[in-house]
Order: sequence, then C-alpha cells, then structure tokens
Amino acid sequence: MALPSRPLPIAASLLRARVGKRTPLKVTHLTTYRCNVECGFCTRIHVPSGHMKTDEVLGMMDAFARMGTRWWVFNGGEPTLIKDLGIWIAHANRLGLDTTMVTNGTFIESRIDELSKLDLVICSIHGDRDEHDRVVQRQGTYDSALRGLRLLRERGVAVCLMVVLNERNRGLLESMLALAEELGAGVAVQPVVETRLGGAHIDETLMPRTSAMNEAVDWLMQAKMEGRPVSASRAYLEAVLESWPGKPFGVKCWAGRLFCEVTPEGFVVPCCSEEEYTFASCHGPTGGWERAFAALPDRSGCEGCWFKGPQEINLLLGLRPKQVIRAASNLSRGKLLWD
Repeated sequence: MALPSRPLPIAASLLRARVGKRTPLKVTHLTTYRCNVECGFCTRIHVPSGHMKTDEVLGMMDAFARMGTRWWVFNGGEPTLIKDLGIWIAHANRLGLDTTMVTNGTFIESRIDELSKLDLVICSIHGDRDEHDRVVQRQGTYDSALRGLRLLRERGVAVCLMVVLNERNRGLLESMLALAEELGAGVAVQPVVETRLGGAHIDETLMPRTSAMNEAVDWLMQAKMEGRPVSASRAYLEAVLESWPGKPFGVKCWAGRLFCEVTPEGFVVPCCSEEEYTFASCHGPTGGWERAFAALPDRSGCEGCWFKGPQEINLLLGLRPKQVIRAASNLSRGKLLWD
C-alpha cells in the first residue's frame, strides 16, 4: 500500500478506528474475477464474473472518498482486462486517492500510458522464469511482466513483487530479492492461503510444510535485518512464524471498519477471506455505498487468515510497540507503513 503525503489525516483516521468509528481508509476494488492466467493457488477465476458499469464505479469512488477513503486498490482477477480501467484510475487521481494495482503484469506494456498514473503496482512473481510460468500455466508471462515493470520504474511508478510462498519456490527467494534490487522494488511475501471462494481447492502439493515455512520466514527476517528489500514488517513475519499453519493469527481484525473490499458486481464485503458473503444490504449500486459499508458485520474476532495486506494494518492497530514506532518513522519519511 503506497503511502500518501498526508500523514495527519491518516493518523486521525487510525485514531477514529481505535475508538470504534468506521472509516474505510483502504478500499480494494475487485474489478473482475476474470484472468488470462490460472495460478494453482487462486480460486477467484472459478467464479462467473461481470463488472459494474463505469458510471457506477465512478460514483462508488466518489462515495468512498466522502467517507474518508485514502487508498484505492484495483485488484482482480486481472484488472488490465477491463477496457475502462484507465478512466477509473484517472478519476481516482482526481479525487486525490493514492492508487495501487495488483496484477500479473502481462498487459502492463500495452497499457503503460494509463498505468503510469498509478502510485504503486504490485505484480505477482512466483520465482524465476521457469517456476513462474509453470505456476501461472502460461509461457512468456515472466518476460512480459518484467518488461512492463521496467517501463513503470522508468516512469517513476513504485513497484513491489508479490511472492506467494509455496512448497516449490522457497529456494528461489534469493533470486527474487536480487531481481527486486535490480528493479528498485520491494518483495512482499505471504503464504499460500486457502479460500472458499469459487468452491475450488488449492493443490495440496503447493501448501508449504511447516519446516519449510519456518526456514523461509527465518531467512526473510535475516535478509530484512541486512537491509534487503523485504516489504513485510518484522511483526508480520513473526506472527506467521508463530501461527502457521493451524493456530489463529492472534491479532484483532479491523476488516469492515477500517478497510473493505468491493466485488465486481458491487457488493461490499469485509475482506478477501469473505468475498462469497454477498448480502443484499451490502450491495452498493442498489442500496447506496454508505449504507453498504455500514451494514458490514463485526469481524474483529476472526483471526483466520495470513493475507499480508489486511494483517499489516491489523498489527499496526494492535499497537504492538515495535510496529507503531517503525510505522511512525516511516510516515514521517513518506515510506510504506511497514517497510
């Protein structure tokens, strides 16, 4: 999540959340569930998907901006499959939102003029060329993504590589950090996380063994101490080490109060673990976006996932001393909250 140059309003929103006020500080818009690749650990692509009309999306952005949203994330599926994505990005810019896109990178090069207006691009890269193309089941995707990422960096867009840590790519972390150093990017790492969306199951051979996960996290913490571009807080890495695979993550969740997601059809849901819970009261285009966000259930006791983005926010709001001190330092320097 890129950090806007408005630390005081962000701090005020965090304090409001701490005293029970709902402010959708970050909204993740799942633009579509469609994708042009098929990663072995992604279940979203098995869900039939349309998407909202552009006037509905622009109205949604307006409504969330009025509610206090600071960060807007375009996610999918694959966002670059949406013809009007550039219009949506431009509108987010006009509203003063800090914009992020999560992508597989295959169409960055062909849409570089539109995408260069983003603040941050998070690109899924799952190993070296052979491993990445095997995971996404499409040859040539690694090279396409890297060409696009280099173009983004030339235009001043921040880039982060997202590595889904699985049983097969543990030994490739060194090469991933080296690639990030070459690009001037960060590397975000999270475990393979099984979800219920789409009724599909993740290939069991991708689920990391406990010993492999522990070794990988220990290695990442050491690399972070050495100043290498590991874009995950030490608190997050320690929590994964303590909880994987069967224990609760152990931190109060702020989904539905400080952040939320919007499905392609316009249902507001608490988080990426609960995208299938689409209630009529939470449908923004018909009931209004303010009402849809206000109708979200309290998920504070969930403790049920290892998704990096939400859990970094949860750890920050859990007021763990080390996390707060580092976040305050990063805010003052215009960096990511958890770098």
